[in-house]
Amino acid sequence: MIAQSKNYGAITYGKAVNISGKQRMLSQKMSKAFLLLAKGINDDAIKKELNSSKFIFEKQLQILTKNATSATVKLSIKKVKGLWEEFKEVIISTPDVQNSLRVLKLNTNLLKACNEVVKSIESSFNYNNQFFKDKNKELVHTINVSGKQRMLSQRLCLYYTATTMFLRDSSDYKETLNLVYTEFDNAIGELLISSYNSTEIEEELGSIMSLWEKFQINKKGLANGDFPLQEIFTTTNQLTKSFNKITGLYESRANN
Repeated sequence: MIAQSKNYGAITYGKAVNISGKQRMLSQKMSKAFLLLAKGINDDAIKKELNSSKFIFEKQLQILTKNATSATVKLSIKKVKGLWEEFKEVIISTPDVQNSLRVLKLNTNLLKACNEVVKSIESSFNYNNQFFKDKNKELVHTINVSGKQRMLSQRLCLYYTATTMFLRDSSDYKETLNLVYTEFDNAIGELLISSYNSTEIEEELGSIMSLWEKFQINKKGLANGDFPLQEIFTTTNQLTKSFNKITGLYESRANN
């Protein structure tokens, strides 16, 4: 069990890092769903993703706000709230080309602000637990790394969709896609050798590797839009689901 001088309000720091990490993922999931709808993929499941993600994002923002005690964390949450209001106006508007461009313009700033919340919570944990063993800090960091993979999965689909929608700006979107691919791939390597892996975590990582392998084999095809969009959508959602499970398992290790 992670020894803590105090929790993040009424919840553990492990849960706070997990929840704040999900906010990063949701920012990308909403953006992706909006672009897919704008592209003409009028799927009820995608509409549900957009609506449920919006609801969950707002609810989790309330939880993080309610439990924040550190001035730094409060300030980072305040920034997210300001950016969220502007972003929300776009994602509840009509999914079309112009609004999709607005989503692409706004989503990264919201993502960065959400990431700052995660970092400030992790820093708060490290400060409040500075006299305890380093392994406690390492486990909270591992929860962050694993949780970030959920976001990268969704961001991969978002920018893959963008490259197929906006050919004129595709080089910029391809660059982002490549950065996402590299970060995701590197983090898998880091997690594979984590000392906090249980048999269940290792089995789930194995499933992830089998899904990810097709992109490793054909990285050029990923950049050139050779994969069917439906396949990208399905695979990245599977990756997100698997990393959500793994992040939860890491969090449970922090509480035992």
